[in-house]
Amino acid sequence: MPPDDLQLVRAVAAGDRAAFAQLDGHYRARLTGFLQGRQQLSRDEAEDVVQDVFAALVANDCAALKSFEGRSSFYTYLCAIALRRLYRLRRKEGLNAGSRSAGIQPAVSIEDSPHEPAEDPREADVTAAQVRRAITALPEQFRTALMLHHFGGMEYHEIAELLGIPANTVATRICRAKRRLKELLTP
Repeated sequence: MPPDDLQLVRAVAAGDRAAFAQLDGHYRARLTGFLQGRQQLSRDEAEDVVQDVFAALVANDCAALKSFEGRSSFYTYLCAIALRRLYRLRRKEGLNAGSRSAGIQPAVSIEDSPHEPAEDPREADVTAAQVRRAITALPEQFRTALMLHHFGGMEYHEIAELLGIPANTVATRICRAKRRLKELLTP
């Protein structure tokens, strides 16, 4: 964790509102982007979760900030809080990994990007819309690990820490996600 962030976290925990504004300014857009891209939330849904995360940081006399030990980056810590809040919200609304019938919906759905099969075999390349649909179809645990690694640039050990699972489990989930994507995208 950069020393500036650690100092800001400590300052916010001590009640410094200007330090909170700095942390908020530095991480809000990045965390919103993470939720939109990696968890496929709409902008409004992602902003709601991010607002909840930042409110949680200062709730109960900054208990969440005071519990931060600095063993990971602050961004990783924020992602962990965001994912826990998102999963709790999905469970509360009766959603499971394979069902998104109510509440938070993915930002990309099959209806968003219809694609007709190409007539010419040279045009049969997989489109971005097909990839988005295939990623959306993955079980949530596979999709999360894959997105954090390939699109979030996180290493296996960082993902493991973020999700609270062993690094070998992260590797297995990513491997299975790739295998499933290949199945979904191979004609």
